[in-house]
Amino acid sequence: MSADMLAEILRLPVEERARLALELIRSLDAEAEAGAAEIWDAEIARRGAEVDAGIAETMTVDEYRAHVRQRRAARVDEPSHPSARRCRDRS
Repeated sequence: MSADMLAEILRLPVEERARLALELIRSLDAEAEAGAAEIWDAEIARRGAEVDAGIAETMTVDEYRAHVRQRRAARVDEPSHPSARRCRDRS
């Protein structure tokens, strides 16, 4: 890609750049399962409907961060986890 072409693309409105980025990313996954995009679109719609109906289990950003920290700590404590092996190797 030429520098001129890139400069022209970067001048596009944000919505058009986002659409182009999405299409470029999709093109990288040439062996995607047939219908995968439609399946994901349906899953996203289903989850959105659950949130709208108030039946989805949700959490705040702080709750999510605590959840991620807890899961990471649990993985590091597993004997087979690479970080745990490194810690043992240093002792």
